[in-house]
Amino acid sequence: MNKGYVAITSVLIIAAIGIIIGTVITLSSISEGQTSLSGERREAALDLTESCVEDSLYSINTTNSLGSAITLPPGSCTVTVNSHVGANWTYTVTGTLNGYTKTVQITATRSNTITPIVWKEQ
Repeated sequence: MNKGYVAITSVLIIAAIGIIIGTVITLSSISEGQTSLSGERREAALDLTESCVEDSLYSINTTNSLGSAITLPPGSCTVTVNSHVGANWTYTVTGTLNGYTKTVQITATRSNTITPIVWKEQ
């Protein structure tokens, strides 16, 4: 009779250890998946913001003006002009996509063409 209890106890202990290991592996996989998805979404928000920066540079180059918002197919960005003195522009572009926000500050000079001097992600 003691052998039966030892066998059942051993099976229960091994099953419990197996369940614990399986749970740890599953939770670890879920965490890695969430981290990867978060990285992809941050990158998509940065791509949108950089596209808005390119659009803003084009606007400055062609019309010597900037609006307060830029709308592109993936989303929209806000534009804040920090300073505009003569041919020198300093402004901030903020884009939000999928709950992630990225901001880029630009300093550029416009003469015959536009030349970005500083392109800094904040």
